[in-house]
Formats: sequence, structure tokens, C-alpha cells
Amino acid sequence: MNKTQIGNSDLISTVNNRLVLQAVRVMQPTFRAAVARRTGLKPATVTGIVNDLLAQQILSEAPAAIPSGNGELGARWGRPPLMLQVNADAKRIVAIDLEPDRIRVAVTDLLANVLNYQEQAIDRFSEPDVIIKTMLKLAGRAMEDVDRAQLQGVGVSLPGLVDQKAGVLISSTNLPRWRDVPIRDILHKALGVSVQVERSIHLAAIYEKWSDPNHAHRTTLMLTLRTGVGISIMHHGHLLTGRRGFAGEIGHTVVDLNGKPCECGGKGCLETFVSAPAIVARATEMIHQGKCQALVAAMRGKSDLRPELIYKLAKRGDRDCAQIVKEIGKYLGIAIGNMINLFAPDEVVICGSIDMVEALFLQAVREQVEKSALPRSREGLTIRLAREKDRLPLLGAAVLVAEEMFELPSLQHAREVTEDKATVSASQA
Repeated sequence: MNKTQIGNSDLISTVNNRLVLQAVRVMQPTFRAAVARRTGLKPATVTGIVNDLLAQQILSEAPAAIPSGNGELGARWGRPPLMLQVNADAKRIVAIDLEPDRIRVAVTDLLANVLNYQEQAIDRFSEPDVIIKTMLKLAGRAMEDVDRAQLQGVGVSLPGLVDQKAGVLISSTNLPRWRDVPIRDILHKALGVSVQVERSIHLAAIYEKWSDPNHAHRTTLMLTLRTGVGISIMHHGHLLTGRRGFAGEIGHTVVDLNGKPCECGGKGCLETFVSAPAIVARATEMIHQGKCQALVAAMRGKSDLRPELIYKLAKRGDRDCAQIVKEIGKYLGIAIGNMINLFAPDEVVICGSIDMVEALFLQAVREQVEKSALPRSREGLTIRLAREKDRLPLLGAAVLVAEEMFELPSLQHAREVTEDKATVSASQA
């Protein structure tokens, strides 16, 4: 996430460097002239910046592939032009994704490509120190083969409400024992490296923006279906996070006034129909009714029931499990339809392990959206599953760290800073 800085001449170099680096990342492999055109910088300025980045080994060069006379790529007489690309191996990043039922940890390169991955199941009712101990064990194991000089930092994806500036997980309905946990400082002290934290629903959108530059020209709703449900709104490349970053709790919007109690204290929330615990509860209820016999057989020898097993059987054609998937799609379709009526987006992207029943699930969502959303608001709309499935927040945690080198800072005029300080001083007087 970009940080606000006072606008002055000292920032010009930083801004220009990041403009060039971001342009290369988006267009790579590319030529210096193309970078100059995209950034609007003078060719001489681009050349100077590129030379510095090459010296730092942040960028690398490779000969351009030149078409031969028969249309195939080949060599030609003379020195081939050189193309620029980001040296992904220049840095390493450790990404951590805390979900209420598991911890995922990955080591990535500078472009958020996963090099090493591991995960471990956890009990969401455990005390924070128990879960953090597991997190540190996995992170420490991941960092064993990483040169500390090469490590850019650690990014952490968190569920629930997060004070991103303070690095505190304020609360999470799906982690009931977590209250005001200073997770960033705990990890920084234990690992000895820079740590950044952010909400999982925001990180899913951050990665989607990173991987697809076209988001700069459209409005996208990113819905995460994991242990809980959240939504991010991205408008022309800007993430709308609301006051204190608390926007996106679509899982706690009411879809049934007479519905079941929710862990948030409300009643009839969307999460009581489509969250992982709700899906498992629905399957258990159907088993008690004598249904889902294929699920009963598949559960023999297993300690717990997970939604992924239900999705797998639905994909194989089991009617009862398919019915559960359709119900999930229906209720998500109601919520998505409401959001479409509010924001009229270009695209809705759904991330989660439900991708294994993509056709069945998306059909149920789209059918309900057609009933719930106004025709004009959904005209030309695309509804799809995320390409990276349920790993989006993990990859977003890597991007959170990588963006320190690529993202333009948010500038603030020095006079505005003086006025802000005066306002604070007056309020404290």
C-alpha cells in the first residue's frame, strides 16, 4: 500500500525510478524507448535511471528475438537490440496467510512467483500465542534457505479487522480469541526483518491489480469465499477501503431477517449460509436427514469434514453435494446482485477453493444475479473465478512487500502537513 509523503524535490528521483520500474514490470520485456513513451520521461532520464537499476541488478537485459526471413525467431547480422526486464531473483519475499483453519507460508521472488510453499492446519479456537508459534515455525523454516541480504521483507495476510498502520489484528469473528493482537511487532521482533500486515480481502484485490494492468480502466468487485466471506471494491486501480480500512464485510450483511445467529452477534448474515462452517453444518444436517450418503462413505477414516470434499463429490455428480453448491451460489448471487445494483461494476471476481466446481457454481451465481440485479447494471458484466484460486491473499501479501519498490508514493503538499499538525495541536489543547 502506498505511503503518504510530503511533496518536495527530494522525491522526484524516487518517483521517476518507480515510474520506470513499474513500466518495465508491466510491459516486460521492453525497450527503453517504450518506457520513455509510457512514463512521459525524457529518453536521457530513462537511460540514466535504467543504468542505475542495472547496476543494482534490479533490472536485467536480454537480446531481443528478431524475426528471420521465414517468419521464425532467429539471429541477424549486427548487434541485437537489448530488452529490459525485472530481475525477479534480485529479492526474496516471505508471504504469510493466516486463515482461521490454516496457515499458508510461501517464499516468492520480487514478482510474487512462488518458489517454496507450505501450509499447516490450525484450530481457530486456539489462543493467539499458540497460532503465532506455528506461524513462526513455518516462517523460520521458509527463511532457512534465503540470504538475509536478499530478503525484501515479510508480508502477512490477516482475516477480520486490521489496523494496518499499527500492525494490529483488532478482531476476527472466525478467530474468536484474537483481540487487539500486535501481530506485526511480534513477528518483527521474532524474525528480525521488516513486516507488513493487511486484511486478506484487500490483499486479494491488490494481487489482482498487480497481475492485470487492465484494472486501471474498470471497476471490479473481488469476493473472497474462504472460512468467511469478504469483498473488495477496486475502481480504476484504486482500492476503496473505507474508514480505517474496515470496508468489505459483506459476510455480515443480512440476507434473511429470520435466519440463524451469526458469530458476529447478528442474525441471518450471509456467512451463516456460505462460510466454511455453514457449509459443513448444512452437509451435516443433510446427513442426519439420510442424504449425502456418498459424503458419508468418503468421510470414513477422516477426522473432519471440509467444504473441499463436498465440492469434489459435487464435481463427480453427487446430487446432494451439488445441491449444497447450488445453495452457496444462490446466496452469493443475492449478495453480488445487491453490490451490482450499488456499484455497476465491469467485473466480479470470486476467489476460493470452490473453483473445482466452477461450472456448477458459476451457473447458480449467474442465475441468481439475473434475478437480483437490475438489467442495466449487469449489462456487459463478467463474473468469473480468480485464476489463483484461494492463494490470492497469500500472493497479495508478497505484492504488499514488493510494492515498496514499484508503487508510487502518495504525495502531500508541505502546507497541508503543516495544517494537519495545527489541527491536531488545536484538538489536543
